[in-house]
Amino acid sequence: MKLLFIYIVLVFIYQMNISYAQTDIVILSENVGTEIDIHENRFYRIFPKEKGFFNAQIIKAGDSTYKVTIVKKNNRKSFKVIRILNHTNFQQLKDKVDKQPELTKEAKIAMYEGMDFLRAEKVIQDIPKPQFIVLKHSGEKKLKGTLLNFENNILHIQTASRIEKINLSLLDQISYRTSLGKYDPFRNYFYVLSSVVGLGISHKYNSQRPTIYNDYPYQNVPRSDLSFYRYITGVVFGLIFSSEVFDALSTLLTSSDTIILSEAEYESQNY
Repeated sequence: MKLLFIYIVLVFIYQMNISYAQTDIVILSENVGTEIDIHENRFYRIFPKEKGFFNAQIIKAGDSTYKVTIVKKNNRKSFKVIRILNHTNFQQLKDKVDKQPELTKEAKIAMYEGMDFLRAEKVIQDIPKPQFIVLKHSGEKKLKGTLLNFENNILHIQTASRIEKINLSLLDQISYRTSLGKYDPFRNYFYVLSSVVGLGISHKYNSQRPTIYNDYPYQNVPRSDLSFYRYITGVVFGLIFSSEVFDALSTLLTSSDTIILSEAEYESQNY
């Protein structure tokens, strides 16, 4: 009985191997071969709307019908989907791929240069913080504020009224400055300049004020202490706001970069 069971299993495996060997795998183009991988799909844009595409094979299912088995990956889990093509659709895809150049190593490198969405998490982690940024998220929504922190794929952004939390998966585009502190060597000079400006404003204010004289017992003696008090106040106010003004100016003077962080945004801007 045991030998009979083993014999049946062997026959079943043999039949499966024969069936698999007889499967008519179709080569869409010499540019891609028998299996279309993720790089070829991106380069030739064979199935651009298949999100999470990993690889695909085309099998002839009939005289004018083709079955496409697509392997996808989502949250590190793999699954398969089946698409059916008629002869016209197949021929259109074939012509589309045949007309394009071969996917070389150099062409692959050039293709991936603009696809920052493939490394979105690392891009956000490497942004100097805190700093002022401009976001485009959830399709068409825009948000401006200071990026405070990035944790568990959540961006914490301080706006004028509150702290907004944006999930990385909703992010389409971000504008930020790749480096901060470019003008820091000039900070002390700016503090001196702001103090001089505060002193100048105080002097202008003093010159427009009427002279105040002392009361008894030093009548007719000008109150010079009030003038000095206004001078000191002007210098102090200049120093108080100098840091914020310097940070704002250095931010405006530092060039910003805008990168795309979603495949949908990449598709809309490039195709």
